[in-house]
Amino acid sequence: MYTPVYMRPPRLPARASAGSRPRFRFLRRARAMAPGILVLALGAPVLGCAGTASGSLRAGEGRIAPVDVRDNDFAVNLHKVLRDGSQSPERLNLLAGVVRRQLAHAAGRFGAGHPERATDSVVGALYLVRTGEGRAEMVDAAGERALAGAIDRISPRGDEGRAQALMMMRAAALKPGTRERVALDEHLAALDRWMTDTHRGGPMEQLGARERAAVARALVDPSEQARAQAAAAVSAWIDKAIEFNFELRQSGRRPPREEAVEVQRALDTGADTLAAIFLRHGDAKRALEHLDRSSARRIIQPSLYERIRSAADGDEGKEWQALAGAFAQPSADVGGEVGMDPSVLAGGLWGAALEAYRRDPSMPDSALMVAHALVRLGMSEGAPLVLTDAVSQNPNPAVLSASMQMLLEALGADAEIDDHPAARRTFQAAGAMLAAADKPEVRRRVEPSSARARFLMATIEVRGGNLPTARPLLASAVAAEPSVSGYTILAMVERQSGNVDGALSQLARALAAPDARGALLDLADAQLLAYEIHREQNSAGNAKRSLDAALSAVLSAREQRSNSVTKARAERLLGRVLDGYGDAKGATRALERALALAAEDRPVLGVTMLDAVGRALVRRDVTAARAALARGLEGDVAEEDLVYAGLWLWLLERDLKVPTDGTAEAALKPGQNRASWTSKLAAWAGGKLSDADLGTAAQTSSQKVEAAFYTAMGRKVSGDPAGTERLKDVVKSPVIDLLEVQLARELLAPRMATELPRGVRIP
Repeated sequence: MYTPVYMRPPRLPARASAGSRPRFRFLRRARAMAPGILVLALGAPVLGCAGTASGSLRAGEGRIAPVDVRDNDFAVNLHKVLRDGSQSPERLNLLAGVVRRQLAHAAGRFGAGHPERATDSVVGALYLVRTGEGRAEMVDAAGERALAGAIDRISPRGDEGRAQALMMMRAAALKPGTRERVALDEHLAALDRWMTDTHRGGPMEQLGARERAAVARALVDPSEQARAQAAAAVSAWIDKAIEFNFELRQSGRRPPREEAVEVQRALDTGADTLAAIFLRHGDAKRALEHLDRSSARRIIQPSLYERIRSAADGDEGKEWQALAGAFAQPSADVGGEVGMDPSVLAGGLWGAALEAYRRDPSMPDSALMVAHALVRLGMSEGAPLVLTDAVSQNPNPAVLSASMQMLLEALGADAEIDDHPAARRTFQAAGAMLAAADKPEVRRRVEPSSARARFLMATIEVRGGNLPTARPLLASAVAAEPSVSGYTILAMVERQSGNVDGALSQLARALAAPDARGALLDLADAQLLAYEIHREQNSAGNAKRSLDAALSAVLSAREQRSNSVTKARAERLLGRVLDGYGDAKGATRALERALALAAEDRPVLGVTMLDAVGRALVRRDVTAARAALARGLEGDVAEEDLVYAGLWLWLLERDLKVPTDGTAEAALKPGQNRASWTSKLAAWAGGKLSDADLGTAAQTSSQKVEAAFYTAMGRKVSGDPAGTERLKDVVKSPVIDLLEVQLARELLAPRMATELPRGVRIP
């Protein structure tokens, strides 16, 4: 697992204020959606949070020949599909190829144990298809696996509309009569019966349930039938709500609470939902027609109606952008007090923003909205090229800064799930944008800078074990923005490449970096790295000087005013330094203080717990390991952190041949995501996977190194001398920022007696 990389978090769009609408209000409720809807609608996990595309994939009807879109060409071809909304056969062939490739990306993410991002990626593929464009050829074997994974993911959520649409798409990819097709047809029939049986309650509750299912299906199903059924369901829902409201005014009798909630939801969001069904597919004219001929015209806000009419009549980029803006920052115009379903809201936003972008790609706001959606839909590769269209016409610092921020988010989204190839494709697509940000006339006014982007990509390459590619990116970034941490990472790369002199040279630069005086904890990290290198070289004098300097930096940092996160980091570093001196009691006290400081911050507590349990593993201190892991369990830290810490304690107990007290088992209990890598590690510890099985299950470079570490440790604690030899291979791994690599290094490091400096008071 990775050690933390401290980077400035991305800036989020400003929050929008909530509003209310004046007509047909008889039930006041808090908005279902928080302010800042642009972040929520485009930033949340997409199934259940963002409108989707595609649906009934028709065989025949002008069969197509999907273009063979390769990963290297994915970004360019995705960009072509986004820019061109025509109905030409050539574009349809290209669209089919892009959809296939994106579904293959989704299938890979399911296989790697990232079902949430994988499901978003399925939706991303479907978002690209609009009414009348669905074809069975868009789903090949990989696509069928991706759809199956998405169905498994959303079915338990009761999202019958999307589940039904995805099942129909998957059925189109299976041959009639096959076992899988027969089973799927049975599931569809059962789903139909279930929807009929469960849509109960009062009249408004039943209509509301039908509306939700029909709209959810229409957002992912590009057939005309799906849109017509959804429009009819919404209209019936609105009509009944208006009737209820009229009866209330006449009689004064309030309906049951459940019915009242549905009435309010229909009056507040019904018209907006009806419009979004058609806007999702970029069809403002049909949206206007259905509004005009239904009761929705009576309840829609005049300002939203005018924006839809302007887009339908004017059909220019600025009109579409204004319409997208209404969905991007809803107030009284969209959603009322109740607030729209995020998936419906995002569907309207996606369709309107994409139409605005297609009509005028130079408009920054439209490009940013489309790019943001692409990132959240698992298609980060398309974001840089969309942004480049705007940057090329508006190469000013403001547009460049917003675009660079989006690039960082795009890279981070895929790096978070270790999809380093996707991040690499995204970075390669950003070449022109980076070049624009590098120009002397704007370079100093672009924030975040191009150096930040190169630094982030370099750390992603480091995490992927691709050190030859990471080195020049790091060198370029640090040359532009020198820092202690930047030079320290460069030193780590040089050290792992076998260039000890180069590593020490980079550390010398780190100590002289412009921020060295203020970044005391980064300075301590650099000195600790120097200590480790000197220790490996059996250079006792240099090792002591570096350790003394690290101690001085940490103690000085502890005296500075800071928040609990920084204080906890300082205590963790102090623990590492004191371990270097052999002061086990002082190190234990430091880590106990760190755990106490991190108690109210779940992510920081997880990192601190891992430091404490890892140290205990190296020092063979089972009591400390159990105590630290218990703190993590009590603090409900992330399941991933618990599994790793549980593994280390489990290994330590086996090494010391002491009976377990149940703490490790509590941390290793199966989680919700049985396909995740940490679940496989836990299964290995439980004897359900062999060493060979674990190695086969490892997909990424980091997972392979982790598998090598744990199987080596398993051998080592069982008394097999081969375990130690295998740990030496782990130490040589190019995936240098894994905690497992650091643990292997510490377990094998020579012990060096080093005395504490005289006169230094250790807390």
